[in-house]
Amino acid sequence: MMLDESTARDLTALTQPETTAPQVQPEIHTAAQPAPQAVPRQHVAFSVFEKAAVVALGLVAVALCTLIVSSKIALASTQRNLENVGRSITKVESDTTDYKQEVNELMQTNHLDSVASKDGLKLNEANIRNVK
Repeated sequence: MMLDESTARDLTALTQPETTAPQVQPEIHTAAQPAPQAVPRQHVAFSVFEKAAVVALGLVAVALCTLIVSSKIALASTQRNLENVGRSITKVESDTTDYKQEVNELMQTNHLDSVASKDGLKLNEANIRNVK
């Protein structure tokens, strides 16, 4: 088996011991060195764009709240109108039923005979035809 030059270099690198990296000594703080102090936080100012965006979002939120309140008021008003219309429909239906009952009572044979006798009319059975 024939090895080329790059393979031979790789094999030699494997057989040779690796060089060790220099050891880093940890820093030891002594009483002579002052301890690091905390850096105070600095206030970061808002840009003009950020201020405009916050104001615009606030206005949108107020507008949406106003829209929700006004739509709830309109819904309540419409609900009240619907109830009024429902009540008036019920009243008209009740009146219609009363009038139909009154017409049926006035068309009974007993009532028709009493009205006819007041005017001097009488029932002639020979002139009545039943149609089926």
